[in-house]
Amino acid sequence: MAKEAMKNLSAYVTYEDFLKLEKAAKEYEESTVLKKARAGEYSLLIRILFFTGARIAEVVGNPRRVFTQCLFPTNNKRKGNCPKWSKVRDDAVCIDAECKYFATYVQKEHHGIRVKDISKDRLIAVYGKNVKSNELKPRTVIIDSKTFELIQEHIKKHGLKPNDKIINLNENGSKIFIEKLRKRVDMPWISAHKFRHGHAIYCIQGGMDIRTLQQQLGHADLGTTAVYLQFAVDDRKKVYDKVFCSKPNHIKVQCPSCGFSFRLKKTREIEFEDKLRTIFD
Repeated sequence: MAKEAMKNLSAYVTYEDFLKLEKAAKEYEESTVLKKARAGEYSLLIRILFFTGARIAEVVGNPRRVFTQCLFPTNNKRKGNCPKWSKVRDDAVCIDAECKYFATYVQKEHHGIRVKDISKDRLIAVYGKNVKSNELKPRTVIIDSKTFELIQEHIKKHGLKPNDKIINLNENGSKIFIEKLRKRVDMPWISAHKFRHGHAIYCIQGGMDIRTLQQQLGHADLGTTAVYLQFAVDDRKKVYDKVFCSKPNHIKVQCPSCGFSFRLKKTREIEFEDKLRTIFD
């Protein structure tokens, strides 16, 4: 599973990429006629995706969907690995309707982030894609102060009510917007999920512990979160060099006449402790 996850992490949104995308989103808003989206929502969507690490469906919601699966043991739920599956349009269909490994999965309809899902403690309640109970149970993510302020300004500007969505877009509309955005910034690899990867790697490089990141991303398995540790290369190098490559900033020198030894810094200054010894000894 870790190897498969690593393949999907070949590219991710860095903080520098985020700044370019946020700027491009603002320019896009100024140059296009807004239909469903409110003013400021495109750039706010980009910011929420990067600073929360939430999935696009968790931010804007998704409709009720029925997914098909192949549960044959060696196929790892990948329909393309089974010879009984045939490609039809954008989905794969099992040609053997009585196959015992054929299964369906119903993804429940849920809303995105609403006004009442945001608390004063900078916590946002989001609803994950794997909720299988009849009642939706949210998890919480933390946001930074700047994003929190922008959201509050957005709510006040448009007079949003508690049950109103923060981003008035659906999942499909959001993905179409990101597709247009990546053409503007010439980043063809950009997708909604790359923001999630970028958030996780940015947190790891900033020193966030793996358990806290697991809660932020909503991973059931800690091993899934641990995949992102592979990208904290610079931090690992610093720790390694501190242990094995650290060099002393002084050399020991002995006076040929009196035999007194002292530590001489690279700046050719004598250590303070050695100066005291020459006075009191």
